[in-house]
Amino acid sequence: MILCYTAAQAKPAKQFCTSGGFMLKILLGAFLCAYVSVDPSAAQDTGKIDFRRDVQPLLKQHCIDCHGPTQQMNGFRLDRRSSALRGGTFVMIVPGNSALSRLYLRLTGNEFGQQMPPTGPLSAEQITTIKTWIEQGAEWPDEVSGDVAPAPPDPKAIRLMEALRNGDSQTLKKTLREDPKIVHLKTSGGSTLLMYAALYGDHESVRLLLESGANPGIKNEAGATPLMWATDDVEKTRLLVRRGANVNARSENGRTPLLIASGRFGSSAVVKLLLEHGADPSAKAVSLFGETTPLTEAARTGDAEVMQLLIERGAKPKFAGSLALYFAVRANCARCVDMLLPSLDKRDLSMASLFLAPPFGDGLGTKALLDRGADANAKDPAGRTTLMLAASSDLLPLETIETLINKGADIHAKSAAGQTALDLAKQRGDTAVVDLLVKAGAKTATTPNESALKPKPAASVRAAMERIIPLLQKSDVTFFRKSGCVSCHNNTLTAMTVAAARKNGLPVDDEIARKQLKTIASYLEGWRDRVLQGIGIPGDADTVSYILIGMAEEKYEPDAATDAMAYFLKRQQASDGRWRILAHRPPIESSDIQVTAASLRALQVYAPTAQRSEYQKSKQRAANWLMRSQPRTTEERAFRLLGLAWAGASKKVIQKAARELLAEQRSDGGWGQLPSLASDAYGTGQALVALQQGGALSTADPAHKRGIQFLLNTQLEDGSWHVKSRAIPFQPYFESGFPHGNDQWISVAASNWATMALAPAAR
Repeated sequence: MILCYTAAQAKPAKQFCTSGGFMLKILLGAFLCAYVSVDPSAAQDTGKIDFRRDVQPLLKQHCIDCHGPTQQMNGFRLDRRSSALRGGTFVMIVPGNSALSRLYLRLTGNEFGQQMPPTGPLSAEQITTIKTWIEQGAEWPDEVSGDVAPAPPDPKAIRLMEALRNGDSQTLKKTLREDPKIVHLKTSGGSTLLMYAALYGDHESVRLLLESGANPGIKNEAGATPLMWATDDVEKTRLLVRRGANVNARSENGRTPLLIASGRFGSSAVVKLLLEHGADPSAKAVSLFGETTPLTEAARTGDAEVMQLLIERGAKPKFAGSLALYFAVRANCARCVDMLLPSLDKRDLSMASLFLAPPFGDGLGTKALLDRGADANAKDPAGRTTLMLAASSDLLPLETIETLINKGADIHAKSAAGQTALDLAKQRGDTAVVDLLVKAGAKTATTPNESALKPKPAASVRAAMERIIPLLQKSDVTFFRKSGCVSCHNNTLTAMTVAAARKNGLPVDDEIARKQLKTIASYLEGWRDRVLQGIGIPGDADTVSYILIGMAEEKYEPDAATDAMAYFLKRQQASDGRWRILAHRPPIESSDIQVTAASLRALQVYAPTAQRSEYQKSKQRAANWLMRSQPRTTEERAFRLLGLAWAGASKKVIQKAARELLAEQRSDGGWGQLPSLASDAYGTGQALVALQQGGALSTADPAHKRGIQFLLNTQLEDGSWHVKSRAIPFQPYFESGFPHGNDQWISVAASNWATMALAPAAR
């Protein structure tokens, strides 16, 4: 799963191109506004592009109105180099790779939403100028960067901020008595001590800072205010509001305190307080999913009480639309759904039902909206019907499939790629969904490609690892360089593999490992202000938790950026203790069990010291949910075992979970991802890692030896393992330095799990 989350490369279907479709924005991503009125001199197709001469005039004359100092559509600015290269809700410019740069893609067609500019396309020469500039590295000279060097952070402020991070409020209070002027000091990013007290400190620290003259309305460089950082705590919120904090202040990303508060389950007291002081219940801002409102945020958490408060204050369910409905069904909040349905029409229902199936949902919630009147033949922008998408779910939503067929879904429809529902269903092997479709008369339209690659086992476990580790590390670097994003498969899992190899005495390129860890840490720092405003990193909890457990394996020390990510995870936790997966793109992104276990581990390592007790409650709720969960796939069994081990569950509980996973081992020594799929390196590697780390299997156990032999027997000569992808395509394809073409990302994940599993046996 890729951190930057780019959309499927397909033309939007006509019925989803009308305005007002929030769910369309989920698929199509951030909106780029670029008004064009004149034709500046365009650079030639070849030759060096000069930013000042060829590119900056386009940006100044036609983009800055929407992406400049007064307004930042989707949180994206083009008047400053640092902001432009950071991107908004999505990465917009990937230096050296126009194919992954949304700035360029939005100008060339409608694959990611309405082609820009809305008044008509740029000339071919202008588009070529932008493309060539990006391909040449998106050079943007310092003298025209538009960046103002920030004031250096005050050393005393940094020391006091660190004290607050570590739960030491007494140092702040003592220093404040000695020197009240510290209330005006700023740390990096322009954040004040009042902001950090709101985030980390106790109520008394906030009160003392305010009484000493701290400005409750001051903004940092991201436009955030102390109130925005305080919305998890009603008493801190009350203190700030009473001192005149603006309840409708907006950050550069358009976030308000109410938008932030509404995105956390159980925030009704804070929401009520903000509404009573005039907070706008209909405020809009951008998000990963498109335009969002407080009502949409509350629907996402499944908080019916907050939704009711907002509606009573004038929030309109119709404005929240199909996106809010999708979230409410996904959160399994029947009361939330009931509040939304009367204001929505068939199109809203159809869009929400479509997106409850893969790649955005598991298909289990689709039936409820079909029963309410959703169109059984709705299509996504790639021409895939709801039936096709539901048939792609690993959770085999038989009731949904039956309902779709009974309501007239076209079982013979083909996607833009020429696939039918049966083609997609058969990617999961011979299942009950396949049987149901065949019985209904469905046919296949494509022939699966069989791999011609033949395994070539290494002479030893150590030799097997020595030929794959360099390939993994090379791909780790190439992927980030080409995408500008951090992925679970190429980056995070490789960090975990490198740590496992190093621990077991295998050679790794430590220079690459250090640089990649620094790159990942820098990426998180770039998102820190946004996640503190409730803006999720694309991929949401799944991405964040994976990144943090990878950093933990590499012994990365906690800092303000990891604090922010832990804060984000804690906010995302559902009322029953789990974290919900953002999408359904199996196997790496398809399970609430997986994301809950990973999030538990992330909080265990990176919970802010000042709030350990509160985070401990979150971890315990997650552990309790994992205890109750019923795994259905190898990924779920493996992560359930890992999660229980990380949580310190009893030996009896861990042994039971281990036995359930061990029982799935096949006669060939491997594990399949699903009961209906053959054994492969992904399932086998993952199972062995979980059994090893859970303390349930040693390298001397016969089951372990059989699993290791399976991995050795299936490794290819180049060191990789090939696993076929079955996820609905979501990102544009590009070569990331790993073999296997369209299967490369799942194959690199499988190769990482396999290598981690081999590591203990290489000693």
